[in-house]
Amino acid sequence: MVTSIAAGPAGSALREELGPLIADGARRMCEHPYYRGMRDGTLPGEALLHFTLQDSCHLLPGYGRAQARCSVLARGDRQAAVLSRMATGALEDCTVRLAGLRETAGRLGLDLPGGGAVPEVAPTTLGYVSFLGAAGSASLAAGIGAVLPSAWLYMLVTDDLMDRHDPGSRYAEEVRRAHPGEFYRGMLEEFLALAEEVAAGSSAAERAELVRNAGHAVRYEWAFVDAAWRRESWPF
Repeated sequence: MVTSIAAGPAGSALREELGPLIADGARRMCEHPYYRGMRDGTLPGEALLHFTLQDSCHLLPGYGRAQARCSVLARGDRQAAVLSRMATGALEDCTVRLAGLRETAGRLGLDLPGGGAVPEVAPTTLGYVSFLGAAGSASLAAGIGAVLPSAWLYMLVTDDLMDRHDPGSRYAEEVRRAHPGEFYRGMLEEFLALAEEVAAGSSAAERAELVRNAGHAVRYEWAFVDAAWRRESWPF
């Protein structure tokens, strides 16, 4: 059962509008074979390697850069500070996740492809990173719509993993390591409040683009998980 994020104060129209979209995306992701396998320990190790390498080497850096672009467009210093913290956290987390992956590979007896070298960007990863870059360069509203779902879904999906995983399973340590903790939950609440401000201060067309990009991002998040499950690669 996916744990929901509180709706926030009265008048938080954007959160109320996007909430069902995010909840549906979280439900679909949590019931995907990838996350079911994380919970019960049956996930093929190659899928975990694909996900973490594509995420740490390509998607997360692209996400951090998109957040940084949004910070440049922010409406005021406080918004810029929130977005800059999100960008820095994402970019610094790349190194942390790669170190954790090496530890996981050693513990589980998995061979890192290419000896742990940076892998070629996979098709879905390239599409998602390109979308994030384009949105972050278009406008503040467009950029916020593109980056918000990842942060929101990350909290929901890792909460669900913590709640429902088998504590004795093969990936129990990875589940605990993946959860960002209560500090991140507080950052997410700040980010959601910022998104509400941006939406309220945007034109009707800008707000519509924010919502539309959020929908694209939710689907990209699911597609990224599915690509890891399939160990997606280029056909030639």
